[in-house]
Amino acid sequence: MNDTDKQSSQKISRPESEPDSIPAGENAIRTPDRAQALVFLLILFSITSTKAQAQAQAPTQTSTPTTAQTEEESPGRTSGNYNIQQSAEFGYRDSMIGGNINNYDTFENLGSGFRLFDYTLDIRSIDHRGVFFDNLSFSNFGYGGDPNDLSRLRIEKNKWFDFRALYRRDKNVWNYNLLANPLNPAAFSPATPITSSPHALDLSRRMQDYDLTLLPESRLRFRVGYSYNVNSGPAFTTVEGGTEPLLSENVRDTTNAYRMGVDYRGISKTTLSFDEFLTYSKVDSSATDNNLTYQLSNGTPVDLGLIFVGTSPCAAPVTNAATKPPTVNANCNGYLSYSQVENPRSSFPTERFSFQSTYIRNFTMTGSLGYSGGNNMVTGFNEMISGWASRTVTRGGTTGGPAETKRVSANADWSGDYRVTDKVDIVDQFRYDNWRTPSMWATAETNLFATTPGTGQTGLLLPISTVTPATLATVCPTAPYSGPLCPQHNASSLADVTNELVSQFLGQNIRSNTIELKYDIARKVSAYAGYMYTARTIADFSATFDTGEIYFPGGAAGTLTNHYLAARADCAVVAGALPAACTLNANGSIQEGSPANPVPDAGNNTTRNLYDIHENAALLGVTARPTDMLRITADLIFGYNDNSFTRTSPRQLQSYKVQVRYTPTPWATVSGSVDIHENRDNVSMVNNLEHGRSYSFATTLAPSSKLWVDFGYTYMDIFTQTEICFPDTGSTIFTTPCPIAGATSPLGMLSTYSSLDHYAYADVMWKPYKRVTAMLGYAGSIVRGNTTFLNPMTPTGTLDFNYLKPSVSLAFEIYKGLVYKTAWNYYGYNDAGVASPAGLAALPLQDFNGSNVTFSFRYAF
Repeated sequence: MNDTDKQSSQKISRPESEPDSIPAGENAIRTPDRAQALVFLLILFSITSTKAQAQAQAPTQTSTPTTAQTEEESPGRTSGNYNIQQSAEFGYRDSMIGGNINNYDTFENLGSGFRLFDYTLDIRSIDHRGVFFDNLSFSNFGYGGDPNDLSRLRIEKNKWFDFRALYRRDKNVWNYNLLANPLNPAAFSPATPITSSPHALDLSRRMQDYDLTLLPESRLRFRVGYSYNVNSGPAFTTVEGGTEPLLSENVRDTTNAYRMGVDYRGISKTTLSFDEFLTYSKVDSSATDNNLTYQLSNGTPVDLGLIFVGTSPCAAPVTNAATKPPTVNANCNGYLSYSQVENPRSSFPTERFSFQSTYIRNFTMTGSLGYSGGNNMVTGFNEMISGWASRTVTRGGTTGGPAETKRVSANADWSGDYRVTDKVDIVDQFRYDNWRTPSMWATAETNLFATTPGTGQTGLLLPISTVTPATLATVCPTAPYSGPLCPQHNASSLADVTNELVSQFLGQNIRSNTIELKYDIARKVSAYAGYMYTARTIADFSATFDTGEIYFPGGAAGTLTNHYLAARADCAVVAGALPAACTLNANGSIQEGSPANPVPDAGNNTTRNLYDIHENAALLGVTARPTDMLRITADLIFGYNDNSFTRTSPRQLQSYKVQVRYTPTPWATVSGSVDIHENRDNVSMVNNLEHGRSYSFATTLAPSSKLWVDFGYTYMDIFTQTEICFPDTGSTIFTTPCPIAGATSPLGMLSTYSSLDHYAYADVMWKPYKRVTAMLGYAGSIVRGNTTFLNPMTPTGTLDFNYLKPSVSLAFEIYKGLVYKTAWNYYGYNDAGVASPAGLAALPLQDFNGSNVTFSFRYAF
């Protein structure tokens, strides 16, 4: 990225608490002044490594290692009735990343600075008779600037209580610039590449969970809990409207969840439970247009949006590039201001009763009943636009109105496992789920039009008419409604005022049952056969009713015949008369519908649509253990559905899974798996074919405590095709008429997507001396794919890339309980496809590469 890219108005500012900074330059490297710290740590590493070789001792036998297992576990210290164990790892990470920093932050976001890599504290009562608690555990990691921080606390007192608390903070940075990129052509002026994602974000999510169980071992057990989550930060978004402006967004989503439950175990071999869940969420977000990077001839700031369509009069929108900022043609689509504020509020109370029982001999049962009545309300949606859209001759507008959605859900499940004999087992599972989401949105929209223009006033320079239904009779009183304050329309102008009621409904009723017969054919061979039946009923409804659509008169083409342009759009004159639903008012306006007489929009389907789908599937499986060293498992599913709700819902499906695990010696394990899933809905005008296939193997070798090796490989193949329709009437590449009967989009084709992923990993742990542990690792993906690009300028993006991540680490025990560690991680992302197709305004490279080096000390006792 060049310097301009990194300092553009699209960049999301980082909070001051973040230790990282993103320097300018496409190949910039993060190198803060840290030479003294690096020299000191490298000298210390050199000294301790030499000492390790001199004091090497024979190693002892250990199990398969993890990072925490490379050092011997401390026996802890005893204080009174408690044994205390504690460990802490603190150090420094040096990040040296070059290339596309936005992509690195999206994928990894590991910056430089001092870090708390790990801290644990365990306190256990020796005889389970602690004064305040019997066990306490406290663990943390990530503090100091990493994108993921976590603290976990558990305190328990035998037979009295069990308390658990968790805090987590996740830093979610997303700025992959091909997401929502409008892909501006290079031939238009200005040739404006979009070098940062128009939907970039920099959010922090803070999550807190608290759970308390009282009398955990008694017959009557009580549970309470609380969770608080907040997701906040800056982001970018866009909106369609003549052009596509870049909007700065402030995001804040908050959720409060309360849990209460009770368990009763007074019945032999049976547990009865009741839970109450109360979840409340709220969204407080706003968006404004701060990307006013051009100006009009009168000096008014303006945003031409991200897309330059390149047609007259805006093939070359800049009329004077020498001004600061550049001056543009006022007849281009643009925004002078934009703001949006909304505050959705949701509540989801849920009740659930569940049970588990082995009361009946050889028969195990579990089940639950649940009910939820959620509600989502938006009371204050408000959108205000000041701009110009030449296609509708609108100068600005406002929208608003309350919206409400309910979600009512009733669900139940039951499963039973009956052991008929030592060899025969019958398992039955039933599931019921019935939910529905009725919704309503009462819109209130105003479209603002220009008044009679003065000299040189066109497009974005036009003055706005602020006429309302209450002031029309005095501000623009008589025919031909051509006064200086009258709004100017044309025959295709939208309504001046639109009040609508939008009503929607979606629901689904699912009844599903699966029965399986399991049989132990021999001592080391077992098999099962089953049948799964699912009945779905899906209902939907969507209709819009005009409750007050008002058309003001006014415009150069106004005549008595068209009621001075008040008769337009839905109220256009037909056979010399207004439509029956439209009424001419005394002030010259025309109104369609009212709250007492709602008028359905053209094309409304006011009846509820019902779709019945019946799914049938045969289940087969076998498990074989030819020897104690070899285990083979196979699962097969063959299914057929008599209907589909979407174009990608399957009518036929097959699934094949085979897993093999071979352990020739206690220190060697080899495993492999094949997972194939096929979907079909290849009826006429759908032609949907899909498959997902993966093949993998893994090997673990631990011949001694000095050496441990783990490696594996996975190959994944994904493919899908479906007939699609699209409205791109200006396409010069795709010109085939849509083959789907009744489709409103004119063009169509068979769209395909395919992706091949090669993933490999390997890890080696080596202990040349008792106090020294070295690890070498690798993980990487090579992905190649293809799809139908409706826009020929589209880069292949994540369809073709290589992402390689080798690593090396070394740990040395300086003395008992104190370990020094150093590690190196490399990140290499390479866009292997078409990064900048012909005709596209140049984009920055997507590649990034670099290293993270960590130096840390771990102390444990």
